[in-house]
Amino acid sequence: LAPQHIHTMSYVRTDNSDDLTGIPMGIPVGTPHSHAQSHATIGEALRFAGGFGRFQWRVLGATIFVWQCNCFCALLPVLLLPRLETEWALSDADLALVNSAYFVGQFWGQLLVGPASDRFGRRACVCLLVPASYLSGLAHFACGQLKQLVAVRAVSGAVSGGMVIAVSVVAMELCPADRRAFVTSVGFAVGWVGGLLLLVGVDWLAADRPWQWLAVAGLVPTPLALAYLPESPHFLLAAGRA
Repeated sequence: LAPQHIHTMSYVRTDNSDDLTGIPMGIPVGTPHSHAQSHATIGEALRFAGGFGRFQWRVLGATIFVWQCNCFCALLPVLLLPRLETEWALSDADLALVNSAYFVGQFWGQLLVGPASDRFGRRACVCLLVPASYLSGLAHFACGQLKQLVAVRAVSGAVSGGMVIAVSVVAMELCPADRRAFVTSVGFAVGWVGGLLLLVGVDWLAADRPWQWLAVAGLVPTPLALAYLPESPHFLLAAGRA
């Protein structure tokens, strides 16, 4: 069930609340289940429309692609730092600083994207973070010294961490409650396996290319998240746009 099938129909607001967010919603009047007005939560409406169907599988696919990007960006130093150690004559402390900058940025990205997605929408955040991930990858080409690389890695971490949270939240809100754990666990597990395979493949393909290509190649699948992730029905109801 895509969210446009939810918010474009006429609903009766009820006091029932969804088991995740506590946001009330209604189910369309005149459904086959009742000749009178019937009430349901978002979770019940999803189950009524078929539960976990083809649309939810596409959402899971988008989640996998984003986790794959997160894995690639997090483990990129495994390939990146040995090259820089030789080209820039970096010390062990310098290498640790570059590696730590990413995770500091990821912490702040995950911390800030929650309030932002509640205010502006989950999809709005994803639409902002996907191109930002490409820009942060391309910014590696402008790095000519250690300070610049540390700053770019911190921004990459913030973008990657925020994108994972925004996509995971909207994916769960588009799925029935009994399949949310499945979506998050499979998205994480398969995404990280895919990210590891992508990391090895990119290392092989870019062996004779400048090191900056490593930072860009792993971001290729992320636009698929925009193709399969509409706005969350929970956010639309909370914002009064349903």
